[in-house]
Amino acid sequence: MEETGLAVSEREPLELLEQEKEKAIKRDVEAALRRSKELRSDFLGLGDRLYREYPEVWEKVKDDWRDVWLPRVAVDVKVTSELTRTGLILDPLQIKGH
Repeated sequence: MEETGLAVSEREPLELLEQEKEKAIKRDVEAALRRSKELRSDFLGLGDRLYREYPEVWEKVKDDWRDVWLPRVAVDVKVTSELTRTGLILDPLQIKGH
């Protein structure tokens, strides 16, 4: 295995790590959303929010919410990540290659 150093005290490597972290979190959240639609599980409480904000719309869709409407709901996932307290890590951080 080959090791390379990543200077975590410098801004550019931190930005790269933040971007990779954001991508990983977004990928996981989107996978959870896909699975919840397959299972007809409203774990985000979208139906409840619809009921509170648009009760007249909720009355029209409530009987078919989980089977018809929930799978069609579009959710826009936006992730922002910031790595902090990197001074606790000795510089450089060793990354092992395959």
